[in-house]
Amino acid sequence: MPRSNDFSIALLKVLVAMGWADGELSAPERELIRACMDAFYLNEQQRNYFQYYFDNPTTPQQAELFSRALVESVTSGAERQEALDRLQQLVQADRRVEEPERLLLERLHVLFDDTGDLGLLLNRLRGFFAVRPFGVRRSSDALLAELEAELFWLWRERDYQPTTLSANLKEGKPATARQRTLAFVGALAGCTWAELREPVPPTTGCIRETLKLKEEEARFVEQFLLDPYVRSLDRSRLVRGVEDFAERELAEGLVDLLFCLAASDGTVSDEETETIRGMALGLKVTHRVFIASKLRYAKS
Repeated sequence: MPRSNDFSIALLKVLVAMGWADGELSAPERELIRACMDAFYLNEQQRNYFQYYFDNPTTPQQAELFSRALVESVTSGAERQEALDRLQQLVQADRRVEEPERLLLERLHVLFDDTGDLGLLLNRLRGFFAVRPFGVRRSSDALLAELEAELFWLWRERDYQPTTLSANLKEGKPATARQRTLAFVGALAGCTWAELREPVPPTTGCIRETLKLKEEEARFVEQFLLDPYVRSLDRSRLVRGVEDFAERELAEGLVDLLFCLAASDGTVSDEETETIRGMALGLKVTHRVFIASKLRYAKS
């Protein structure tokens, strides 16, 4: 039976959590996980999604959620055995088994034992009935709503610490209009900068200066801007989101933000200018506003 995509993603998330269980994702562990990514034929978007977890330690809460999701994704005894075999390989990758790794592996065994063969059958039926054999034609509004849901699902799974601004999201409540605006602004900035394939310079100062946001709002924008997954999002839909939800001053502030980031090394290159111009055109920012923004940050 071919390996399902849901199973592959769920297993990789637990492998990363297992690697971080002792507080360090070692080089041998990273190598083994990347080998699994190759074996599972992950695309660029999926690899970008996992980059965050390579860079940031997995919390115990995430490890538990990922473990339960893995058990729910397994539909056969063969997949269950593959998951346990690969996890055992990871535990032994750096030639030492730490207590947190052993405990997490034992937790997986318990979850699988509790599920049993009947649970695997129910997982398989659940997957079967979730299949949609016929394509559904969706409106641009539906696609935008889908992207919005994806952004906030991502934010929750990253396990960011909630603030007054985002407490409702941590509780699973719908996003507010302001949260929706800031999410699209941050994601569009990150997606646009990613086209340059350059490291992201320090962002906090530029966000505060150009978007005139409060501390919590600036941090919220930064979380989306820096997330590696946004590199692979559809920029045209992000532009549509900013157009639909952000006031004009904030949309134009995005041009300032990107020029501020570009100028952080002391100069603004032609490639950076043209990349920012592409976003500005999508947002229908006038040439006058664009040039004024460039002159504010580019040294003559």
